[in-house]
Amino acid sequence: MRKFLFILIACFILSTYLTMEGAASEVTYPNQQLLIGVEELAERLSDPNLMIIDTRNEGYGKGHIPGAFSFDTKKLVDSTHPVEGYLIREKPFEELMKTLGVRNEVELVIYDAGVDTAATRLFYALELYGHNNVRVLNGGYAAWEAFEGEQSTTGPEVKTSHFKAKTSPQIEVDKEYVKSAIDNPNKIILDVRSREEYKGEDVRAKRGGHIPTAVNIEWKEVLTDGVPFFKVADDIERMLQQAGVTKDKQVIIYCQKANRASHMYFTLRLMGFDHIRMYEGSWQEWGNDLHTPITNPNEE
Repeated sequence: MRKFLFILIACFILSTYLTMEGAASEVTYPNQQLLIGVEELAERLSDPNLMIIDTRNEGYGKGHIPGAFSFDTKKLVDSTHPVEGYLIREKPFEELMKTLGVRNEVELVIYDAGVDTAATRLFYALELYGHNNVRVLNGGYAAWEAFEGEQSTTGPEVKTSHFKAKTSPQIEVDKEYVKSAIDNPNKIILDVRSREEYKGEDVRAKRGGHIPTAVNIEWKEVLTDGVPFFKVADDIERMLQQAGVTKDKQVIIYCQKANRASHMYFTLRLMGFDHIRMYEGSWQEWGNDLHTPITNPNEE
């Protein structure tokens, strides 16, 4: 009897171990390859085929991931465009990446502070202009510090590259396209600003409120408290479904200046959504145009 119990317990322990090992190796998100964890990145710091880009606004000189290049995402803004915050076009972006030393064949890893949109803004720009081998560090630099990862205070030598950009026209949409999507049962407009902005209580343009029929999920709701990792896939999926954001519909994303929208763009890509569109003009354009329709619960 004792021998039988010993065998039974041993089998249970082995089964539990194998289950845990299997769970750890399972893909967490449909497009898991778009994320990289701190453990994997730490193991690949010397990989010559990997380029790391630090997009934080400050702190690079005090400490960064070894080998990371510093990039200011403000350079992604077209200062000549009538809509404030608008993303630069293909040729200026191509020149910017050449200056940074990005090569078309290289794998990129991008990170920011953590609860930020800088890394995903660059991720979106790279995908828009044809560079698809890009990953975002889960948890950003906050996760690297929590992991007690190695740090450096000196930057690598920047060498100009021969980067070539090619715009993917199906990703970005304009104001007229968004107008046509209102009340379209096959399309859903996703506002990722704060609830206060959505309701017209926090006004950051000539008018407050939101695009008619748009649903609201604030961008940072997909991140955990503390170290800002992405929430598990089931939690994000549940959040999206509750708002009516499903894979059978085309999803059009906007915020104020498309930065927070870029973060949700990355989230939906991570979750395996194929029909995603970005409204680059966002509320900065829509809310300042007196001829666009709006819904403002604060004035009802």
